[in-house]
Amino acid sequence: MPEDDRAAPSMAFAAVHSSSADRPLRLLVADDDEINRAIIEHIILERTDVLLTMVEDGRSALELAQTQRFDLLIFDLNMPHINGDRLIRHLRASQSLNSTSPMILFTAAVDGSGSLSGHRVSALADMILPKPIRAGMFLDAIGQLTGR
Repeated sequence: MPEDDRAAPSMAFAAVHSSSADRPLRLLVADDDEINRAIIEHIILERTDVLLTMVEDGRSALELAQTQRFDLLIFDLNMPHINGDRLIRHLRASQSLNSTSPMILFTAAVDGSGSLSGHRVSALADMILPKPIRAGMFLDAIGQLTGR
């Protein structure tokens, strides 16, 4: 079997309370940094109602977002193959399953006002969150954008 340069998506599942009639909250996270993915996974697993899918590049995220429905998509700005900004623009312009899903853009390139520094601006992201990732801010963002 030939090796692929892309890693298979990793999935983590926090058990759903048996008394909950709601389905799990489906999140897609794309970040090329292994440490950031581990931090995100640790933060998300605090929630008991989440099905988390993680990938390490924009191309893998695009493939999944075109074939599976997610309640929230979270992308790093700077990733291999397709950056987060371009990924959001592509998904918003398409008729894909996730064209209207809420999307968060993570970046270390945020200025003091919370805006993207430089010439890059993604007005199509529902929220831009700074790195380093802060648990409280991240969980608040998930709740705000999903209503859960």
